[in-house]
Amino acid sequence: MERYISLDEYYDILLNGKVKYEWFNGQMWPVGNPGNSPKLVAGAQPDHNRIKNNVETRLTNQLEATPCEVMSGDQQVRVEDTHLNAFPDVVVACEDAQFDDIRGLGTLLNPVALIEILSPSTESYDRTDKWAHYQRLSSLRDYLVIFSDQMRVEHHARTQDDAPWTETVWFRPDDVSTLSGVPAILRVGDLYRRVTLSSVNTTRMPRLDLGE
Repeated sequence: MERYISLDEYYDILLNGKVKYEWFNGQMWPVGNPGNSPKLVAGAQPDHNRIKNNVETRLTNQLEATPCEVMSGDQQVRVEDTHLNAFPDVVVACEDAQFDDIRGLGTLLNPVALIEILSPSTESYDRTDKWAHYQRLSSLRDYLVIFSDQMRVEHHARTQDDAPWTETVWFRPDDVSTLSGVPAILRVGDLYRRVTLSSVNTTRMPRLDLGE
């Protein structure tokens, strides 16, 4: 039986260690390893990092003259409705950004866009359970999941708080994903610059019960 880890314990571990962890409902796992398997603890692969850098560079350039900014994967986000504490790969916040300061760690409460780059250990979680959490963020307008083993981008978007989410899948180099919450576009081919694509098997993490 897994030991329950309180939120206070979580922050003690997070602030006094070198590994980033995500937390939900007394469970804690290393970022990029929701299954918490020792064999998957190694850092992100080069192609994952290349895609992340490509996304950040293109968004930063387009948002430079706007009140919005791109934050790296070191920016923690909390979903207050479900109490998930997460570290998305790429975060976009705007001028009304709200932070909860806990022991000097500023946790963003209202991101406008979140982007996750998938790996074999996170694909199922990022596309299902984690997405279910993120949908509870009233500020969120765009959620993109980018595959690292094939050219595929899944873009969930909405125009306002109570609007339904729409999903578009992009898989051609010239496909362009237009973000709803910020004035930016992402050309799929640009996201995979210098990336070598190959087939990778995926794993599935048990679902998290969000309750009602």
